[in-house]
Amino acid sequence: MRLIPIITLFASCNSSSAPAAAPSTTPASPPNILLIVADDLGWADLNCYGNPLVKSPNLDALARRGVQFMQAYAAAPAGKPSRAALQTGLHPSRTDHGALPGNYETLGELAQRAGLLTAHIGKWQLGTGSKSPRNQGYDHVFAANESYPDSYYHPFFSTQPQADLLAETKPGDYLTDKLTDHALDLLDKWRDSTWLLSLNYYAPHVPLEGRKDQVTGYRALIDSTHWRKFPTLEYAAMISVIDENVGRIVDLLRENGQLENTLIIFTSDNGGLDLPAEGKLLPHTPPTDNGILRGGKGTLYEGGIRVPFIVHYPAYATTQFASLEQVMGTDIFPSVGEALSQGDYAASPDGQSFLHLLRGASAKPRFLFWSAPYGGPEGAASAVRYGDFKLYRDDSTDSLTYFNLGALPDESLRMALPPEGTDLLKALNARD
Repeated sequence: MRLIPIITLFASCNSSSAPAAAPSTTPASPPNILLIVADDLGWADLNCYGNPLVKSPNLDALARRGVQFMQAYAAAPAGKPSRAALQTGLHPSRTDHGALPGNYETLGELAQRAGLLTAHIGKWQLGTGSKSPRNQGYDHVFAANESYPDSYYHPFFSTQPQADLLAETKPGDYLTDKLTDHALDLLDKWRDSTWLLSLNYYAPHVPLEGRKDQVTGYRALIDSTHWRKFPTLEYAAMISVIDENVGRIVDLLRENGQLENTLIIFTSDNGGLDLPAEGKLLPHTPPTDNGILRGGKGTLYEGGIRVPFIVHYPAYATTQFASLEQVMGTDIFPSVGEALSQGDYAASPDGQSFLHLLRGASAKPRFLFWSAPYGGPEGAASAVRYGDFKLYRDDSTDSLTYFNLGALPDESLRMALPPEGTDLLKALNARD
């Protein structure tokens, strides 16, 4: 297991790899599953990932008490294909980059197979009708729109109104808060049950509109002390509201005696937006710069695909640390399958369970692949990583660029020659 002396780099994170206080040696059967997905949250946009401005105490605490992965990846640099990978454990190319054909088992269906109650709250983006969450294994569905809101304040979706959401909200309500309110009510009803909840916040996706009290607080902080341009204060405020609501959920799980035996996974669907938006979405953009990472949402550079990834599972994990092991969105499905003793049904050709990493083990070496055939800020591209080395291919020109991410994670300098010992191009071509 590769660990970081994180205390010297990120004050909010825990570098210790010492065992936590006497967790059981086998997974409780079965645990609750809580998957929280932020929308367009960049790798460097939480305090525990090194952001000097953003206040994220609840997520920082979750990282300290769990495992914080520093080299975690979305399966794609855009939401729809990445979300399909989260739901199925399959590379986006197998699901037609987010089309989600009905013959692929989802997390909801996997959990139902194990006897859990299932719910999806928030952004879905994977289709309607037969492809809606109600028809993809989720017993309870709330506010599952296909797109981003017109405003984060009521009525939220003026062009695609959500009747269920409007029935529980009123003018002045903020979307992230109301999604959490619904989740809390549901989990309180399910306190004596075992469940899987997929909670997908729309934030901090554009339009950038922080909750007013958080914006006011950040404006005062930036005016008096802040030296860094990014993230913008509206974006920072949106992140802090997410953090605040994660804290509310953790508090409820603790009160209900469910926190220890809940597998909590927090991540983002892709890297942060680092370019100006267009039209009515333009205000306050670009929102972030992804820290030291190159590029952002839509690209296969590190800023577009590397994401925050925090796992908290006290009943099973024996370590608390920041890890350099490489994990990917496709790993969530087989990990949940293993936790629910459904490993035979959850095997994935594109992902592997990370549960053993929560106990200090090391991951098996493997190739990680990405493709962006739909284009983006850098056009159509493909990429592969193995160990410290990454190959980026511009698919419109077939130009190749090799990077040593172990030496320069910011991709600021290309390698003069391909790395020795592994043929990244051969692996990428075989994948194609």
